[in-house]
Amino acid sequence: MSGLALVVDARRLGASRGAGANALWRMSAVASDRALFARPSSREQARVIGLLPQASFLPATTAETGWWKIDAVLDFMACRGLDRVVWLDGELPTFDPRLGVTYREAAEDALADAGITPFLFAPDPARSLSASIAELVEDFAARRFWTPTRPLMAPLLETAV
Repeated sequence: MSGLALVVDARRLGASRGAGANALWRMSAVASDRALFARPSSREQARVIGLLPQASFLPATTAETGWWKIDAVLDFMACRGLDRVVWLDGELPTFDPRLGVTYREAAEDALADAGITPFLFAPDPARSLSASIAELVEDFAARRFWTPTRPLMAPLLETAV
């Protein structure tokens, strides 16, 4: 397996206009495959779709791992033969009492078990995506083996300029 996917939850992404749109476009450009989680249509989602050409839609079909989005990403990655994923989703820091961990922790475990290296990021819609986040994604795309030097969740946005 080889290749990079960009998977996005378009709700409350804060990246459909301005600098956020430019950052999302840059991230899209380095990914070999793109996907959006299937959700009821919204204006934000429609704008994001325009920024992610040829994106696939990932449906809510199973929850074998405890969260349907993890299953959808695993299936998408396996079908495409990809081994790295950039996943932008505001729900990642959510604690699930049934799982006993956050969705991010559950996703990290499931992706690691599948041999997939993730870059998981929870955007702050009030701040949108930034050029510094796009640079981190581009760095992740350029390196075969990559280890983050700082957290890749929402706190990073607070320090990003």
